[in-house]
Amino acid sequence: MKRSSSSLDQQLTNNDDKIHQESYAKMVRRSSSRSEFNNEEKNQYNKQTTAVDQRVEDKTSYWLPRYSLILGSFSEPPTYVIHFLDSHLTFLQSFQICSLFGRVRIHGYTLHPLTFYSVYNYRTNSPVSIEFINSETTIPLLDIKSLISDIQLADNALLNVEQKGGDILLIRKESNNDSLFIKTMREHQFYKNWFSENYNLFERDNWKQLEQNLHIRLIETTDQIAVIPRKEFVSTADHIINRWLNVAVEDSPFIVLICGEKDMGKSTFIRYLTNRALDHISSTFSLTYFDCDIGQCEFSIGGCLSYVNLDSPLLGPPCSHIKSNPKPDRLLYYGLLSPQTSPVRYLQYINKLRQIWNIDQKNGNQKRSMILINTMGWGTGLGLEILKETICMCCPKVVIQLGDNMISSQNRNKMPDLTLEWLLQQSVYVPYRQQIQMNNRRQQDYDGQLNYEYIKMQSAAVSNRLESNTSKLRARDHRLLATWSYFFSSSNLSYIHLPWSQLVHVSLLDNKNKNSIVIPDSLERSMVALCSSEKIDQLRNSAVSINETFQLLNYQDEIFECLGFAWIKHCNKETRNYEIYTPVNCLTNINLLVIGAFDTPDEFQYMFSRVNL
Repeated sequence: MKRSSSSLDQQLTNNDDKIHQESYAKMVRRSSSRSEFNNEEKNQYNKQTTAVDQRVEDKTSYWLPRYSLILGSFSEPPTYVIHFLDSHLTFLQSFQICSLFGRVRIHGYTLHPLTFYSVYNYRTNSPVSIEFINSETTIPLLDIKSLISDIQLADNALLNVEQKGGDILLIRKESNNDSLFIKTMREHQFYKNWFSENYNLFERDNWKQLEQNLHIRLIETTDQIAVIPRKEFVSTADHIINRWLNVAVEDSPFIVLICGEKDMGKSTFIRYLTNRALDHISSTFSLTYFDCDIGQCEFSIGGCLSYVNLDSPLLGPPCSHIKSNPKPDRLLYYGLLSPQTSPVRYLQYINKLRQIWNIDQKNGNQKRSMILINTMGWGTGLGLEILKETICMCCPKVVIQLGDNMISSQNRNKMPDLTLEWLLQQSVYVPYRQQIQMNNRRQQDYDGQLNYEYIKMQSAAVSNRLESNTSKLRARDHRLLATWSYFFSSSNLSYIHLPWSQLVHVSLLDNKNKNSIVIPDSLERSMVALCSSEKIDQLRNSAVSINETFQLLNYQDEIFECLGFAWIKHCNKETRNYEIYTPVNCLTNINLLVIGAFDTPDEFQYMFSRVNL
């Protein structure tokens, strides 16, 4: 049965509804069309809200959709059936969503019909919005009724779409809401304000039932509250994807490097670009994410570089898609949260990551790949030197720089415009070139001729930051949330005895630090990286035996491939075992125990007692 959205197209031509014609434009602030929500109720709400809640909920307002309606619900816990007729909807907290006709896009990703997706709109980041897109699809009636068990409700939903157009959304509870990670965050003295599920109910209508039953909150959708990609973001993403589809070849990936100073929205844009590109993943095209921001990793605990072959959308902050299993396709543990003290070693890690990808690509099914490289938000001084060398090393086809156009690029305290012409006039980073014994020519090095398209975009985060007083989490907070999520989001956590005689111990901390020599007792109630090396026999021969453990003191030339992380609860001297908690399923290949600069929550040592193994 073919369902057309033509009736909605007619509706969009009305002068009163011009906002629906601009799916990518900024939403205007609208007040509720319901007279019941009056000023008195607003004042009552403001009195009830605590100071902390006011800070967290700044500029989020209660809003009833102008056209969309809840048609009913079915099953238990309830799944709500929504006739989606507005240009955007946004819900806070986490939920699962299904589009029956595939006329919905969330942060660049077009939802496949009849498929549920998880969305994580925690207050830690700006929430992503549900966006209507015009399309025509053919969905078998039996398939739709197989999702909506209430036959009368299914018929009513289909009738509404036939008469008015739009799409039918199914909204239900996210199963991950019951994970220990979420439960802990909602009890945490500080983070509970960002993961809260308790709202003040104003009206007893269908929309409020979502808050009551699913613990999600409908909010007004504006570009100051939710992420609504600007036209520049959309056109840039489409331009890059078109180049990838038309230019990429199997033996040479299409590389896009995204850079910019901190708080410029790099992560938000790269997630959007990722989601748009996923629409084109096939047996011919593949998408890879290089995560090189060791201070705020997207797919792992801080201090790592990794690459991930992506086939599912990113619809939430890092803590929502940092999973213990499966881990990134390749994970390298650098061990520090900044390359400031070891910049040459950091560049060696980036070079190793690209070499590993090249080997894996040749050994696997070769495709026309696009690689998206996320970089650190450090664009001056040493950080700029590292970034310049990274560009030369990776030889991208496109460099995208997010910045504030109101600030001159000539300002020495700001990142300059990284055009190709500018880069070719700059000196190389001599310490690294000397380390790898490479010549100092700028134009032809690494993989050949350096040549890329430069795109600079105005950061949306700049205007939002100026217009909002909303408190935001620091980079360290995001690293802590990533650590919480890694250990407690899944049910794979195990309690294991690991013999320390089988391991070579490495401390990546400063050599002046007493912990550079690893004493097993000192590792109790601390995190470690579980790593593997194919040349373990060589490393063991070069290690020294201290305190009945093998310890590698000269590690500067080693790059540690990480299989996961563990929390050491106890060091048993009698059995010479580490008693650890880890979500890593297989420990047979682990032969290195690496100690780095972890951001560990203070409450961690008490949390594992809550785990039912």
